[in-house]
Amino acid sequence: MDISEHSAEIKNLIKKAEQGDVTAQFNLGWKYSNGKGVKQNDEEAVKWYRKAAEQENAAAQNNLGVAYRSGQGVTQNDEEAAKWYRKAAKQGNAIAQCNLAWMYQNGRGVIKSLKEAIRWYNKSAINNNANALFNLGLIYSEDNSRRKNYNKAIDFFKRATSDPEYGSKAIERIDKIERRILSSEITDIRKQLLSKLIVDTEKQSTMTHYTSLSVGHQILREKSPLRLGHLNAVNDPNEGKLLWRSIGHEPVEANPIFIGCFLPDSDSLNMWRFYSKNDLNEDACGCAITFNIADFFDYRLLEKPNENTEKNSDENNLSHANEDEYFEESSAFYRVIYIGEDGYPINDQKGELKTILDKLKNAANTFLGNTPTNDRYQYLAKLLGPLPYLLKDADYKDEQEHRIIVTHLGYGAEEIMAEDPDLVKNIPPKLYLQLHRDNHLKPISYVTLGPKAPYKEMMAPYWHHQLAMKFIRELDERPKETSKFHIRTSRCSYK
Repeated sequence: MDISEHSAEIKNLIKKAEQGDVTAQFNLGWKYSNGKGVKQNDEEAVKWYRKAAEQENAAAQNNLGVAYRSGQGVTQNDEEAAKWYRKAAKQGNAIAQCNLAWMYQNGRGVIKSLKEAIRWYNKSAINNNANALFNLGLIYSEDNSRRKNYNKAIDFFKRATSDPEYGSKAIERIDKIERRILSSEITDIRKQLLSKLIVDTEKQSTMTHYTSLSVGHQILREKSPLRLGHLNAVNDPNEGKLLWRSIGHEPVEANPIFIGCFLPDSDSLNMWRFYSKNDLNEDACGCAITFNIADFFDYRLLEKPNENTEKNSDENNLSHANEDEYFEESSAFYRVIYIGEDGYPINDQKGELKTILDKLKNAANTFLGNTPTNDRYQYLAKLLGPLPYLLKDADYKDEQEHRIIVTHLGYGAEEIMAEDPDLVKNIPPKLYLQLHRDNHLKPISYVTLGPKAPYKEMMAPYWHHQLAMKFIRELDERPKETSKFHIRTSRCSYK
């Protein structure tokens, strides 16, 4: 191994590893796996993980299992993965216990056994492994399972709510269970309507967010998280009210509502005018960031704690179990329904949306009863969730807006960020959510500079250069099926 170009820290680590220091071997494997201080190399990572694993280092055994499970640095082999997970799990490694449970649940490298999966998840959950807690919550909340136990499911989900990776997902699962207990009828109608509005990714693979040039610069260059804003910051005076009024009641807010607005069109003159302004409120001066939908929802609402590789803390978890079967409402783009003067959706040629909305109105009024209490209104607001915020007046139909909406977080949730007002300068307070990603460039397909964006002849090459200097690894890690990241200028004629 040529170590002449390595830093003194890496040279020292390699020396210790070659002398048989098990902690150094694990940490060197981690550095090769993640490209920290050395060029990323899965084969070298596996080499050093294996040396540490053979010295019974549980973290290395787990990560070697992950390598075999994913086929990174070795030939993919589920049986080998399960073998190394088991070695680490028997030593009490909570992450390996969770990963071994996942293998049993999915019949990968072992005989499929939900009983064994639950046994290993429980061992991992004793140490408050959030992945295991979340998966146990999923198992006990599954409607068609003989193991269904909502109380157990809620307990496991609650124990996972403080975790940056699983916390918001766990809160959403608790919300889902509570809604089903309140009214399975309205819950099913809600699901039916959302399924009609969800974006078909086979027909529409990207969504575009229009914003100012300064925000675009922060997202690209500063690695600033994309924000979802509080509903009350939008301009439409009828926002969230049309559905409630069709039921015959004034709107009620159960939880705060956070939305992100997107369009399927990445170069729309109307959107340049409305949503791409500068600090002087001049339009068409911003940019449009186009995201691949398939990669967009790989985010956290809380930042991860700092990793400490010297303490063997970076062990790898698998994804939560059977994720395709457990759809999360906040992890999807929905098209907005535009409502005409008759109170029903326009462009609803088959009347499908009208039929579902009529069912929803009847179920909602039955739920409220003749003399509804304040609590009953709050419960109905919880049951409706994002639906009122997917209906807009037909006056806005030209926008063809799509949204992601988060409604399951309560005020006081750690995920909700706040900016204080400046009452002297007449600057209002703000509430928002931040979408944190390990690779902030991965979901971005391309960026379009607005028709009046300043310095646009130089902004594209400047951004390209800066990103290549600062985030070359993030650019290299982009999915192979994704086209090369690029920045272009608008083709709209603007006067």
